[in-house]
Amino acid sequence: MDLAKETLRKELEEELKLSTDELRSHAWYHGCLPREEAESLLGEDGDFLIRDSGSSQGDYVLSCRWQGQTLHFKIIRVVLRPRLGYSRTLFQFEQDQFDNVPALVRFYVGNRTPVSETSGAVISQPINRDVPLRWLQERYGATGRVKDRSGSHPTGLDQLGSPEAPVGTQERSELPPPSPVFRTGSDPVLRPTAPRCLDPEGGAALSGSEGQLHSKAPPKPLRAPSMLVGDASQEQLSTYCELVPKAPAGLRSHVARLHTEEKWRGRARATDTAFGFLEDEVVPLPRPRHYEEEMEGFVRPLLETASSFQPHSFHSLLLPHDNKPLEPGALKRLKDLFDRHDCRTMALHILYIDCLAGRITGVTREQERAMGVSSGLELITLPHGHQLRLDLLERHHLIALGIAVDILGCTGAVAERAATLHKIVQLAVELKGSAGDLFALSAVMKGLQLPQIARLDQTWQKLRQSHTESAIAFEKDLKPLVKRLNQGEGNSSPGEVAVPHLLPLISLMEGEQLWDDHEESCDLLLRTLESARSIATSAGAYKATSLLSLGFQATPELLEAFQTEFALRLFWGSKGAAADRAERYRKFNAILTVLSQKLEPSGKTEP
Repeated sequence: MDLAKETLRKELEEELKLSTDELRSHAWYHGCLPREEAESLLGEDGDFLIRDSGSSQGDYVLSCRWQGQTLHFKIIRVVLRPRLGYSRTLFQFEQDQFDNVPALVRFYVGNRTPVSETSGAVISQPINRDVPLRWLQERYGATGRVKDRSGSHPTGLDQLGSPEAPVGTQERSELPPPSPVFRTGSDPVLRPTAPRCLDPEGGAALSGSEGQLHSKAPPKPLRAPSMLVGDASQEQLSTYCELVPKAPAGLRSHVARLHTEEKWRGRARATDTAFGFLEDEVVPLPRPRHYEEEMEGFVRPLLETASSFQPHSFHSLLLPHDNKPLEPGALKRLKDLFDRHDCRTMALHILYIDCLAGRITGVTREQERAMGVSSGLELITLPHGHQLRLDLLERHHLIALGIAVDILGCTGAVAERAATLHKIVQLAVELKGSAGDLFALSAVMKGLQLPQIARLDQTWQKLRQSHTESAIAFEKDLKPLVKRLNQGEGNSSPGEVAVPHLLPLISLMEGEQLWDDHEESCDLLLRTLESARSIATSAGAYKATSLLSLGFQATPELLEAFQTEFALRLFWGSKGAAADRAERYRKFNAILTVLSQKLEPSGKTEP
């Protein structure tokens, strides 16, 4: 039994390592999960998951909980044919369109936009599966392919018109009879409730822009979406909640047009599409359910005076109750733990802890009231966010020290240290890519560029010889990226990043000198402040990206290894962890210098 569970866990981990554009890589996608099973998983308002439609092959369904009811929305598939020989598929609920289902989910979770105007349902909390999609197929007997069909590749369109309906256990229905209605020209084909129409011969509906109905008709400009509704049975039409796609209205003024163009430029960057329809007004974000309640009376935010990190009350799985600084036994257990896990898994565990430490996720209503805001990304920009900024600076530096200890703890051959250095560089790559944790990325890079590590000439030379790709990634990709981030440039959008680069902002607000006095200092300051405003206003979107990235099987020991309290206990022992911060850092810096000199006594210190 344990072996079978371990096999399923590893298979799930491999599935979640796929590209984030693939639907299978997201744990909130449950494949062929039946309707009743989906409903049993949804307990609180805002809970949601995505599953395959049992009544329409190739379509996806959003199942969610809202106002005590379970709702099911079939995601509308829009086929665009703007010119001969080219097709593109977009996905939408009622108005906003996206290249793939993950992009659609990120938008609706991050912006808290209602799925439909009629229901007002807002999705916020993903329900993640803990088994691979193969297990769900075998369990529920679905014959439909679980292969990701949410992309826009034209070959995926061939599967939509297949006459074979999936044999779902809960939502079976026959395909409707062929519809005589066909769209021609470059108009998108939009089907909100029924499967794609078939021609009398059983093939897919033809489009005039493909040259099959009106071969000489010239391509037409993209227009508002048209409705193509099959003659579906009443049973199928009542299966899902109604979505009412809205055609965009004409622009009334030049100012409205400019606002709309800016909105869609941002959306095109977020979804890699240039086929968005312009709208003449921006839909306001819905107010939180407790908005009116909180507006009844102002509650003064609490000024925190104590750190949220409490090492003296920290119960460890890896350290003894009364441990000493840098205990050899603890370091060995830690190294074995890191050796057993790949870099992507470790990056996601770091992301999980960073989201909690930065109060991006896991914030209760009581904490929101105490902070006066709903996210730590807002709190760090406010005067009473002083203690949180100090905690984040502490965590950032401890991650860097951990990197140094990992490298300097390799007392064997140079090749061993180079291999450790290689894995740390790959960890940085995963933090940038799959985890989207720029806070931890900058901390890891800080550790790699500490003087005690930078001076290890033999280790870095061995890295270039034995792990050339990592050496190139470090020099040509990671170092320039962090430099741009420190200068207020290159901070990616919330749809791509879960934890933004916070170090310049929190350092600036805590009075630390970030730059030398030169002619570009004012520009750097302005960019840092603009980045701070962007981070605060996008706090909800960052939270959504974080929640959607955390669909993995957490290992308790690995989570502990990346907690700040664990690092405090490991580096300074159970008694010294609560000492003055400056004094702790000074002593530990001296220890790192001694370790570095012992490893490579003949090395030259780099400036």
